[in-house]
Amino acid sequence: MKRLLSPRLGYPAAAILVCVTIGLLRLFPALTDATHALVLLVAVFTIARVWESGPGALAAVLATLGLNFFFLPPIHTFTIEDPRNVVGLLVFLGVALVIGRLSATSRLRLRQVEAERRDLITLTQLSQAFLTDTNRESLLAVAAERLRKAFECSSVRVYLADETGRLTLSASSGEEKEIKQELRDLAYRQGTSATFPSEGRGQDVYLPIRLGVQPIGALVAHGVDVSERMVEGCAALLAVALEREKFVRIARTSEEIRARDEIKSTLLATLAHDLKTPVTGARMAVENLDLRTGGSEESREAREAIERLTRLIDDLLNVVRLESGTAKAARERVSANAILEAAVARFGELLIEHTFQVEMPRADWYVDVDPAQVTEALGLGLENAARYSPNGARVRLTAVSRQGGVVLRVEDSGPGIPAPERERALEKFVRLGGTETPGSGLGLYIARTLVELNGGTVSLGASPLGGTSFEISLPVAA
Repeated sequence: MKRLLSPRLGYPAAAILVCVTIGLLRLFPALTDATHALVLLVAVFTIARVWESGPGALAAVLATLGLNFFFLPPIHTFTIEDPRNVVGLLVFLGVALVIGRLSATSRLRLRQVEAERRDLITLTQLSQAFLTDTNRESLLAVAAERLRKAFECSSVRVYLADETGRLTLSASSGEEKEIKQELRDLAYRQGTSATFPSEGRGQDVYLPIRLGVQPIGALVAHGVDVSERMVEGCAALLAVALEREKFVRIARTSEEIRARDEIKSTLLATLAHDLKTPVTGARMAVENLDLRTGGSEESREAREAIERLTRLIDDLLNVVRLESGTAKAARERVSANAILEAAVARFGELLIEHTFQVEMPRADWYVDVDPAQVTEALGLGLENAARYSPNGARVRLTAVSRQGGVVLRVEDSGPGIPAPERERALEKFVRLGGTETPGSGLGLYIARTLVELNGGTVSLGASPLGGTSFEISLPVAA
């Protein structure tokens, strides 16, 4: 059918159809000149509709000559007896050419619409197929074959970039053909597509696989028999499918981590709650034993061990409350000096064996925080300084103004924390090496979480006293 509709066959077909139409009209001599013209216009329209504008223009010229030669007096000559027929013949020629052009244009547009409709159906089916694959292995296993069928081509290769930016063959389908690696690399590196005639039918296409403006690979297809827009649309669909698979994988991993965290939090809460009762009973038993016996070194050590265990249980419960979201910040306007005083009153006993210095600033600043939570966080910083500084070491508590905010600072003269380890020391259950001081590794994590609930930040740095500086940064209240 395509051969019959070829424009090269349209020209002889136009001549034959015009001649046949004129022959049929001559069989009816009673017809008027207007009827002859209308029938010939229908023939021109049909030819242009079937074989497009070239054969249509030829049919218009032949129909005009045939109308003059066979139907306008004097018949069988190309002269015109009535001058009015000259204008009519010229009008006929113009109308025939216009009708032929419009008919060819409408057919061309119809073909374009039909091609776009087919492309749209193909893209829809391809997108539905890509979206059903939820992991990269299954997606790439069939992606090349789906693209090859969509392109109606002989072979398709999909190259994706690895972590180092090097292209690797991720999927292929169809015949094994040599590719131009420089064009493939150019498509990936610079986002430039290349199209040129294939050795057989169709075209060879090298184009980037982009996600937005970021190239993630290259697509190579041989013998493509669809539009370049269609190929670009399929490449974009593949990129979106790969990105969707990445997000699905991340979501699954996040869901697994969240589920593990929930299980861990539940276990910690249950364990801490179940330990509370026996630990309380053990403390009471030791205290009663001290009352009867007057105390001993063993009972003192037992009390200290029970106190450490109680502190650990309290830390675990605090972590569970903070991570479950049940701990809320009841914010109010409070002065920085008031927080310093509350921290000293509550945690000052921890620093009895140290040289403890409190520097209250002359200027007072106000912050919008939960005073109990921030005091608890500052106290944990004081506890950390007391625990890791030797007896007699200096510990200083102060507040300063910095860049529109307030910094509550605890400085000690202990061994300090190396700069690369400071951020990690704020994480949960982190115990830095080189120390034998008992602890849970939760204090600084709880302090940071409490401060972040109140819109602040916690950081560790080098202290002017030679040890560690624990800083709570809070914005000044409006």
